[in-house]
Amino acid sequence: MVVKSLVCYPNPLLIKVSTKVDVFDQKFHVVVEDLIDTMLAEDSMGLAAPQIGELKRVFVLNKRRIAGDKTKKYQLKDILCIVNPEIEYQDCLIDSSEGCLSLPGKRETVKRSHRIKLKAVNQENQSLNFTADGMLSILIQHEIDQLNGILLIDRK
Repeated sequence: MVVKSLVCYPNPLLIKVSTKVDVFDQKFHVVVEDLIDTMLAEDSMGLAAPQIGELKRVFVLNKRRIAGDKTKKYQLKDILCIVNPEIEYQDCLIDSSEGCLSLPGKRETVKRSHRIKLKAVNQENQSLNFTADGMLSILIQHEIDQLNGILLIDRK
């Protein structure tokens, strides 16, 4: 288990656009494992690669934590790894009160789509195509912002 230090604002790495993942080798899988370990150590719902210093288009989500389960013991099936995400559809905007590990103690209300359709791959380069709504939709949009160098404070 490797827990990485979080990259926090005003580090300029956070405003850079992450690069597409083209190689799904051992080095990439180490980044994914580090993301998962760090997210779980921080008891977070999600974490994007730039937040641990990697400018790669990948983030992880903790499905049980998103569902409101505060259990500290998670299984691999509880983790969703999203690589090279593209939002194909968005519907109506809602207000979302959000925080970010890279902006400790800061919360902002931002507009997010209630429902999105996502196209991506997982850590094994297998296709992921699904519709997300509510909290899952909001978190996916938040993490994609991180990959695009957009912070909560940019959405005010």
